[in-house]
Amino acid sequence: MRVVQVSAHFPPNLVSGGTLVPQRIARGLADRGHDVHVYAGYLDEDREPLTVWTEDDGHGVAVRWVVTTPWTAWSDPRNSLNPAVTDDFERWLADVRPDVVHLHSLQTLGAGLVGAAHRSGAKVVVTMHDFWWSCARQFLVAPDMRPCSLVVDCGTCPCAVDHAWLERRNALLAAELVHADVVLAPSASAARVLAANGVDPARLVVDENGVPDDDRAPRADPAATSGSDGSVRLMFAGGSDPMKGLPVLLEAVAALPPDGWTLDLYGVDPRVARGAGPLPAAVRFLPAYDRASVAGVMATHDVLVLPSVMRESHSIVTREALAAGLAVVCTDTLGPEEVVEDGVNGVVVPAADAEALGTALARLANDPALVARLRGGKRDVPIRDFTDQLDGLEGLYTDLVRPSHEEEDRVSELDALDAEDALLQRVLFVVGIRGAALRYRGFLPAEALRLRGVHADVRHYRDPEVPRLAARADALVLYRVPATTQILQVVEDVRARPRPVPVLFDIDDLIFDPALEGQVHGLDVLSPEEHALWWRGVARYRTTMELADAYVGSTERLCEHATATTGLPAFRFANGVGVDLARQSDRARGRARAAGPLRIGYFSGTNTHDADWAVVEPAVARVLAQRPDVELWIGGFLTTGAALEPYADRVRRLPMLPWYELPGRLRDVDVNLAPLVLDNTFNEAKSAIKWLEAALVETPTVASPTQPFREAIEDGRTGFLAADVDAWERAIGDLLDDALLRRRVGAAARREALLRWGPHAQAGAYLDALRGAAAVRRAHGPRRSTGWVPVQDDEPFDVAEGWIDAHPGIPDDTRARLVARAAGLPGGRQALAAARVLRAGGPSALARKIADRARAAR
Repeated sequence: MRVVQVSAHFPPNLVSGGTLVPQRIARGLADRGHDVHVYAGYLDEDREPLTVWTEDDGHGVAVRWVVTTPWTAWSDPRNSLNPAVTDDFERWLADVRPDVVHLHSLQTLGAGLVGAAHRSGAKVVVTMHDFWWSCARQFLVAPDMRPCSLVVDCGTCPCAVDHAWLERRNALLAAELVHADVVLAPSASAARVLAANGVDPARLVVDENGVPDDDRAPRADPAATSGSDGSVRLMFAGGSDPMKGLPVLLEAVAALPPDGWTLDLYGVDPRVARGAGPLPAAVRFLPAYDRASVAGVMATHDVLVLPSVMRESHSIVTREALAAGLAVVCTDTLGPEEVVEDGVNGVVVPAADAEALGTALARLANDPALVARLRGGKRDVPIRDFTDQLDGLEGLYTDLVRPSHEEEDRVSELDALDAEDALLQRVLFVVGIRGAALRYRGFLPAEALRLRGVHADVRHYRDPEVPRLAARADALVLYRVPATTQILQVVEDVRARPRPVPVLFDIDDLIFDPALEGQVHGLDVLSPEEHALWWRGVARYRTTMELADAYVGSTERLCEHATATTGLPAFRFANGVGVDLARQSDRARGRARAAGPLRIGYFSGTNTHDADWAVVEPAVARVLAQRPDVELWIGGFLTTGAALEPYADRVRRLPMLPWYELPGRLRDVDVNLAPLVLDNTFNEAKSAIKWLEAALVETPTVASPTQPFREAIEDGRTGFLAADVDAWERAIGDLLDDALLRRRVGAAARREALLRWGPHAQAGAYLDALRGAAAVRRAHGPRRSTGWVPVQDDEPFDVAEGWIDAHPGIPDDTRARLVARAAGLPGGRQALAAARVLRAGGPSALARKIADRARAAR
């Protein structure tokens, strides 16, 4: 095969762990008889930019160099897309005519080389050694050395310029990446982050970097470590680069007790370190060590400290330290966490958190027995051999050029998915509710689909545009739409179209089954007339549901009940993360929690959660009794019991907030509560939104173990599950008493929320539901009558009644100032209140409010 390796930098011009990988691959393939060429950037201030030349590297590899010196700045547009380099590369490929082009780091060369490789007729492989494809700064770290959001669409990091610039840049790069046949990631954790940022999971493969035999560090025997005076011997080998966490480490050790530990800093410039302030006497500066010295260095230490703030796609030194019998204290920066198990062979702390790191190191310094136990923990962490990596790549290239039956099947499946998606380019969401539920089930899936290029409209069921939009839609989703004469006609018209168009029904509560009457909490406050009207609404929902080809639901129980009740096939689409809420949460997360005592928080969105609160109130009362400095914050509508009366002075009642202000409130509590009555059909169908929203601001949650919470929470790692009063008391108390535990659980919860339920992941999940519903419609035709007696009302289309706020945005500073000014004018507060009612409930709600005020005034 003729193979091209592409790298932004390459030895001997620039030698690093990242540049040695493509060099090893190129030389290894050449040794196996392949015709190998390299296209690489060259840094030299004395050479004219874009100067090109070719030379033999002495190992049978022809290297084409192109000078890219001026474009190393992350903010330079040509760091990301460099048309001049793309043109040269395209001309060069026309002469080389490779079978495979394998692209590695592309900063300064530009992402345009991927499209050029595809146009040459070669098969295209891209290895993402870091996160450059979604983060121009490569490592998901902000300029202030704070970790960025793992999913960049959900963050507010200014990156190299500003966030709007980053979004435009990433869209351009994504348009090039679609030309890759396979995308490789150096670790499973890196692959998960790449997928959450929009890399197609179907084309994503983990390919861990291997280490040649002659570059492996000799394995140390922990039994051969030298004796000591009992002090815990810490080592750091990250050098002076702040991305490796040196400033965080120095701040952490400055607060340690003077005895019981030593810290050796390898390869650190003492002038850089001392610039941060006085250092303890236990800190020593030592020169960087070479590969041959690794075993000897590690044999004289107990703990390797990895305080990186940059996201590490892999970590060889972590594996070497564990194999040598050291414990490892690392930050939650992906690569090291793949082999460091908190409490087993090391400690994991949140990145860029000097207090958390200091707490962890102090515990080790004060507890030699703990250090010994961690050193004896899991050590068997294999380091991949480079020959194995080369074998895998050679096989991959061969399959791409001369595909096996399995590879042909994989490609056929991808082509089939592309063909299905081409028939699902316009989706209409017709909705019957406003507020938070509409955001999660209407606006957020529409937002996610747009990330995949789908045109998605969201309209209220009384909007006069619905018939016109439905006539053009490739799929129709009816969310909480009660049956009306008009909607039934819309569905009938869709059914009459020549091409089968799937109709899906979505409702995120068990309010489509009249057989459940008597099992719904909170309806006892209704009058007989209101009660009858409520259940008529349930029958109207069911009528609309009976028209659908498939059901899409937020929880397993909803999907199971929908199928059991109606016979409809059900597809799962869990409530997930929207961009606006995520960014508000990212802003809130970026600040410290408000000063004051520790706080427990419970926030209710409706007045139907009194029974749920009763589950946890006895435990909360015990916690408050034992900890007189702890407060309880209650938001929204809730009636509490007598158990809280002795602590009334520490119970704060807070009003409901707009959704975009909730992250700030959740950020200011230390423990979030999500109790539900167990063994209740309705509660088993409720999604884990309370955990999700708290997770986005890194506030840990204790929740009842319903199925959705069991699915979302890994007990003890991303939250806590409590099934009885004792478990509630224990979990709340443990979190309040351990700041490091709160930080670690909160950070892990945020990561899981973003990676599992972020916008790109949600887009894939919703497309799966649409594809499934379309397949049902094609295979079985329109839904047949089941004998359900329709219940419908006549509700003509109406511009005013059909109005919904188009995904209510977050007020900017200008609007906030205008609102504040308006509030001070005569009648201003009343006008603002009217606007809020209009935004939340529409014109009819505003009319009812005005009528109620008028009656009260009389």
